[in-house]
Amino acid sequence: MQMTLRVVKNDEYDPDRVVRVDHLGPLASKGNANLDVGPQSTKLWDKLRSKDDHTMIAMDDARDALRDILKNADDDDEVEKELNKIGWIVLHTWDGWAGAEWLKSVVRPIKQVAPLRTIRGWHEDYAFMEQDVIVLEGETHLGRKPGAMFFTTATGRDRFARTVLYSLRPIEKIRTLGATLAERMRKKVGGHMWVAGHMRRGDFVREGWVMESSISDHLERVKRHLKEGVLILRKIHEEGKVTPFQIPDAVPNETQLTYEPPRDGEWFYIATDERDPIGLEYIRSQGGVLFADLITIDDRQKFGWPMMITDVIALVEQVVLSHSYYFYAHAMSSVAGGAVNMRAAMGADKRTSWVD
Repeated sequence: MQMTLRVVKNDEYDPDRVVRVDHLGPLASKGNANLDVGPQSTKLWDKLRSKDDHTMIAMDDARDALRDILKNADDDDEVEKELNKIGWIVLHTWDGWAGAEWLKSVVRPIKQVAPLRTIRGWHEDYAFMEQDVIVLEGETHLGRKPGAMFFTTATGRDRFARTVLYSLRPIEKIRTLGATLAERMRKKVGGHMWVAGHMRRGDFVREGWVMESSISDHLERVKRHLKEGVLILRKIHEEGKVTPFQIPDAVPNETQLTYEPPRDGEWFYIATDERDPIGLEYIRSQGGVLFADLITIDDRQKFGWPMMITDVIALVEQVVLSHSYYFYAHAMSSVAGGAVNMRAAMGADKRTSWVD
C-alpha cells in the first residue's frame, strides 16, 4: 500500500503574526476577537509591538498591563478572566533556555498571552485532510516551541509532554548500552556521584556557534560549570531531598541520595563530537573521560555496525548524560535538550541540569 503525503508550506502554517495552536475548541467560550480594544487592550498591544515577532507576550507582561483593574495580580485565574473579556487568551507552552528555542525541552511549563484574532487551530485546518502523512516543509526547528504549536489548555500541553518524556525514547539497545557506560563512569569515580558536560564542536566551530572557539577555553567553561554543579550536589545531599522538574507524573529519584557527592579533582564525563586527536587528548589531560574510554570491543561487537555512525553514538551519549548526577551543556544544541528531557523523566533534581 502506497502512503499519501500532504506537504504544508511554512508560510501557510504560521505566517507572520499568526499563532498556531493545537485546536480552537477550548477557546469558544473565552472571549470575542472583536473586543480587543479599549485602554487595557491598548496596553497589551503596546507590549506586543515591543516584541521582535509581534505575536506573543509573557504572562507577567499581561499581568502588568492589567494591574489597575486586578484585585489580585498574582491570581492567574483572575488575570485570564480579565484577558478573555477583552479578546486576549492565555496559551500553554514551555520556557526555552538562555532566551532561545533550540533545546526543545518540555520541562519548564509557562503561560503566554496572545490576541484571539491571531489564533489558528491545527485541528481545524488539518485534521480533515485525507492524506496518510502531513509534513511541515522546510525549516521546522529554529524559533519554534516544542511541538511547533502552542496549547489552548494545560491538559493538552501535558499530554504532549507525556509523549515526549515517556514514549519517545531511544530503542532498548541504546538505553541499555548508555546505562552500562554510566555505571562504569560511577565506578571510575569510586562509586559515588559524577558530573558530565556536553561540548558541541565540529560544525558548531565552523559556523561560529560555539561560545568559545578554542578547545582549551571551551573546556575551561565547562569545568567551571561542573564545579558549580558539585556544590549543588553537595547541597542536595545535605538537604536529603530531590526537587523534580514540573512535569506530568514526576516521581523524584531519591536513589541518588544514597551516593556520596563528587569530590574535588575527580574525573568528569565529556560528550563531544570533537575528532581532533590532539583535542581529545587535551580533554583527557584535564580530567575528562570520553565515550571511547568507557566502551569496550565487546560492547561494539554486541551493538553491531550502527555503532560506526556518529549520530548513533550521540544517542548513546544522551543516555549517558541522562544518568549523570549533574549536567551542563550549550543552549544551541538539541542534543542537550534530549538529555534534559530524559533526566526530567527519570526524576532528576531540576537544579542538576543547566544550559546556557
